[in-house]
Amino acid sequence: MDVLLDRERLREARDTLKTAKADFEDAGSINDTLESAIGTPQGKSKLRDRVGWFESNWSGNRDDLKESVENVYKRLDGIIEGWDEWEAQASAELDSKEGGS
Repeated sequence: MDVLLDRERLREARDTLKTAKADFEDAGSINDTLESAIGTPQGKSKLRDRVGWFESNWSGNRDDLKESVENVYKRLDGIIEGWDEWEAQASAELDSKEGGS
C-alpha cells in the first residue's frame, strides 16, 4: 500500500495555524488600541463602550478558538515530525543496505 502525503501543504497549514494563534493572542491588545483611538468624541463614550462590550463578550470564545487552533497545530506538527523522522530513518537504512551490498 502506498501512502501519499503532501508534507509541504501540511507545513503550510501548520504555519497558517501558528499565525491564527498569534492573531487570537494579539486581538485583546488590538481592541485596547481601538478603544483608545475612539476616545470620547464630543464627550460621548457610547461607541468606545460598545467596542469594550464586544471585546469582553468575544474574549471567552476567542480563548476557546485559540485553544482549538493550538491543539490542531500540535497534532499536525506531530504528524509532520513523525513522517520526517520515519523518512530519515528509512533513508538511512536504505543507504546502509546499499552501501553494505
